Amino acid sequence: MVRRGESNGPGRAGVDAREFYDELGGDYDRMVSWQARLAREDAFFTALFDGIAARSVLDAACGTGMHLIAFARGGRQCAGADISPAMIEQARRNAAAAGVKVDLAAAPFGGLAAVFPGPFDAVTCLGNSLPHLLDDAALAACLSDFAAVLRPGGVLVIQDRNYDRLLRERQRFMPLTARAEGGEETLFLRITDFPRADADPESVTFTIVTLRKRGGAWTQAVQSTPLRALRRATLESALRAAGFGAIEVYGSYARGPYGAPDAADLVAVARRGPPASVARWRAG
Repeated sequence: MVRRGESNGPGRAGVDAREFYDELGGDYDRMVSWQARLAREDAFFTALFDGIAARSVLDAACGTGMHLIAFARGGRQCAGADISPAMIEQARRNAAAAGVKVDLAAAPFGGLAAVFPGPFDAVTCLGNSLPHLLDDAALAACLSDFAAVLRPGGVLVIQDRNYDRLLRERQRFMPLTARAEGGEETLFLRITDFPRADADPESVTFTIVTLRKRGGAWTQAVQSTPLRALRRATLESALRAAGFGAIEVYGSYARGPYGAPDAADLVAVARRGPPASVARWRAG
């Protein structure tokens, strides 16, 4: 299958988030080096969750459930939502294969409280998911929904790409991922296309090119979706408006500075609650 140039509003090329991830299907787990990624992130989440005695975690964009499986293996009660029913079905298969129990349901951003009322000790939104929200109103509704399912003092973790750096340096290509399984070779190329000079500077298009070799012949699939290049200042302002405080932003799960020249990620940690309770948490 090849998809190019489909319309998703003025200046927006590609398909929406649900169709984009439904089409990825089982390839998503092949594209991500999960063992290495989870090992790299484990110390961050363990310290954070243990620090607030988190017993329950909701992953708001759980994809195929691999973070939830890791959290559940750590003894936490886990639930996950994703806009893509195909991702949720794969998450169920992954959880069954891992022998862990997680509650899963297909739900969009802004619709979590209707499915998982909580309250949860922690909410995560990882894997560059928030940039699928293309305007301020959608972002505000999403963050308010996160707050609604968190207990007072509960923690929110967001991980996106470092769009301040990405826009500044115009980085188009992510590292190529290659997989070889059962006589089949697959290559994944991820590309970010930036807007024209006269367009919205935060409007980017994310494309995954999948090249697959079976029986000596190569095929390709191209899938594109619009994203908003979510800057740190925009996110922090929206978090405060949604009732979050004690906001900390890092450039990696190792808690490196966001402004470092090699910072590839935006990792934000925020507490739900009024300023007084946030101040007590910081002091404690």
